[in-house]
Amino acid sequence: MLRPKRDFSKALTEEELDEVKAIFRTMPSYKDGNISTTDNALMCASIGYERTPEQLNAYVQYWNKNFGGMIPLDELIKIFRTIHNTVEVAIDRAEAYDTDGDGFISANEFVEFIKLMVIHQPKLQDVSYEEFVKEADIDLDGRVSLDESRAWIQKRFQ
Repeated sequence: MLRPKRDFSKALTEEELDEVKAIFRTMPSYKDGNISTTDNALMCASIGYERTPEQLNAYVQYWNKNFGGMIPLDELIKIFRTIHNTVEVAIDRAEAYDTDGDGFISANEFVEFIKLMVIHQPKLQDVSYEEFVKEADIDLDGRVSLDESRAWIQKRFQ
């Protein structure tokens, strides 16, 4: 069932999130709370979340890299709880991109984060890791903590 375009500029209600969950569970690859990235476009269309091919591809790359080609329902719902607020989405995804769990955003993690966030905030396209560190490294230790990245995101996304 394809749903007409939904307004994602406002927070989804719990009822709408329950609808997203129900639709997720109908995807052809659904198993154990996950779907394959092959169902990403169908899932988005089914809930009325219109995306360009580039945006869909960016999310497929994100799911492939961070979740082994699977889209976990709990992670998808976490995104949809904040999808109306680009700052919150960026903060949440920055935390998810701290793949080694050290509390800092490395150059590789930043590059992957920017690839995804450009679809939400195109002006980030030209931001280099060096520029990120220069702007975000508040304590001047040469690296950017998750707290520093949150502050940078809030400033950059306003």
